[in-house]
Amino acid sequence: MSCSFCDGVPAPLPAGDGELFVAVPMPHTRGKLEGAAREHGVEGARRERDVVAFQVPADGLAGLLDGFQQALSAAEQRDCLAVFQGRGETLDAAGLARARSLQVLCALAAGSWLLDLIDDGRLASHFQPIMRNHGAGLSVFAFEALARGRGADGETISPGRMFGTARTAQLMFQLDRAARLAAVEASARLSRDTPLFINFNPTAIYDPAYCLRSTIEATRRIERAPETFVFEVVESDHVEDSQRLLSILEVYRDAGFRVALDDLGAGYSSLNLLQRLHPDFVKLDMELVQGVDGDPSRQAILRGLIDIAAGLGIEVIAEGIETPGERDWLVEHGVDYLQGFLFARPGPDPVFPGSG
Repeated sequence: MSCSFCDGVPAPLPAGDGELFVAVPMPHTRGKLEGAAREHGVEGARRERDVVAFQVPADGLAGLLDGFQQALSAAEQRDCLAVFQGRGETLDAAGLARARSLQVLCALAAGSWLLDLIDDGRLASHFQPIMRNHGAGLSVFAFEALARGRGADGETISPGRMFGTARTAQLMFQLDRAARLAAVEASARLSRDTPLFINFNPTAIYDPAYCLRSTIEATRRIERAPETFVFEVVESDHVEDSQRLLSILEVYRDAGFRVALDDLGAGYSSLNLLQRLHPDFVKLDMELVQGVDGDPSRQAILRGLIDIAAGLGIEVIAEGIETPGERDWLVEHGVDYLQGFLFARPGPDPVFPGSG
C-alpha cells in the first residue's frame, strides 16, 4: 500500500464557474476581499454571518485569488478559510473537507507551474562531489544529489524557488518525494560503489511506513547496494519532534541505507539530535566553516564539534568550502570529508576534481 496523500499530485484549481466561500474572521478583511473581487469583475458577493460567497465565472478563480493575494497580508490570508463549489455541486461534508486556508489556495494559484512540473516529471538531480581527506591528499568519496527543476520553456528552476512555493502551497510532501525519486534514478549514472547523498525534509514525511515505501522500492530497482544510498536530513535545526525523526531514520536504516544530519552547530537542537539519532555522517554548519582559517572563534567551535563527532564514532563532512585556506585548516584538523565550490559546483554530470 502506498500513501495516496504523498504519492498523488493535487488537482489543479477548478476551471469552471461556481462559488468561492470564504470564512472571514475580521470585518476589515471582508471589506478588502470584496474590494479586490470588484476590481476583478466579481460583483454581488453575498454574506451569511462570517462567510462571504463570491460568484466566480469560468476560468476566473485564479485571477480572483491573485487579487486576494495582492489585497491581503499573509496573516490575513492564513486566517481565512476557503472552499470552491462548482456549479451544480453540493457543499456537503466531502466539500467541507476540501476547505483550506485562503493563503494555500492563493499559493496554489500562483504556483500552478510547480504542480505541472511535478506532474510532468520535470525534476532532475545535479551532482556535487564530496572529497575524502586522506591526510596527504583528497579524492572523490561520494556525490550529493541536488534538486533542480526545468521550466516548460527549458529554463532551470532553483531549489529555493521550488521549495519556497511548495511550503506555502502545502506541496512539500509531493515535491520532496519527487526529488528523492529523481535522485534515486540519477544514481544509475554513478559507479555502483560510489555513495550518493539524497536530501529529505522530515516535515515532508507524514507516515514513514507508507510515505517512504515508493522511495525504498525505487532503490531496489537500481542495481546498487543499499548502503551506497545516504539519506541526509535537511533543515535539522527546525525539527521539533525528534522521536518522529528517529522513526523516519529507523525506516531508512531497516532498508540498509545510511543517514546523515546537516548543519551541526546551527543551534543547540542539532547537538541534541546528534546524540539521540547517532547518524553515520554529520555535516558542519557552513556558517562556521566559511572563513574558519582566519577566525579563532570559529576554530574553537569547530574543534569542539569535530571532537564530539569523533567521540561518537560519527564521520564529519565540512561543506561550503570556497577557499584553499578553509580547506587546509579543515584537513589539518582531521575533518573526514570536504565539499564546496572550491572543488566543483553542482552540475548535471558527475565531476571528479583533483584536490582543489
